[in-house]
Amino acid sequence: MFIDENSSDENKSDISILTRDQQILLYTIDYLTKWVRGGDHFLQIPEERTWIKELPLWAVIYYQIVKGTYETYDYAPTSIQFFGRSSFTVNLSYEGVDDIEDLRELEIIDKIRLSTSQHGFVTAYRITDYGNKLLVLIPKDVKDEVHGLFYCEHCKTHLNFLMNIGDEPEIKIDCPECDVSDFELAFLESEDVSYISEPYFLRISKKLVG
Repeated sequence: MFIDENSSDENKSDISILTRDQQILLYTIDYLTKWVRGGDHFLQIPEERTWIKELPLWAVIYYQIVKGTYETYDYAPTSIQFFGRSSFTVNLSYEGVDDIEDLRELEIIDKIRLSTSQHGFVTAYRITDYGNKLLVLIPKDVKDEVHGLFYCEHCKTHLNFLMNIGDEPEIKIDCPECDVSDFELAFLESEDVSYISEPYFLRISKKLVG
């Protein structure tokens, strides 16, 4: 999404500089970087922030799209490399990737890129101090919508997002208390897209031939 770079410093304290989808994305990153696993439960750490890796963030964005959270986001099968290993096909949202970059350019989120022992790279994100100031301005209905996606619809327990990048990569979402919300996220699966094609014949003027 395009953001007006000519916004004044005064306007930068107004959440209206962000679209609704960008507000959802910002609050999602905030949520994912304030919760850590503590045994079988998730613990909130409001005074500290971890980093959310790029691939899990993309997976969560896909999950939110499937659930109808975003107004303008879509996704498409895309081949990527992870940890410098063989390629994976993921259902990537280019609108989400673009908005992540917009938030970074506005200094609302930080980005870090680290090299791995396999000579690959891992990218991760977290909220900046300026981003924290905007978080308090995000409407309650946006926050409630993000919260609702991370809790079991049946027993209201915090859901587990389990990612396995191995010989048979998969991402699962499960509830530690019941199995009502358990399912495998199709982020790593190419979806068949129906389409209709018709023949197209190029007309070439006789004046241009011979």
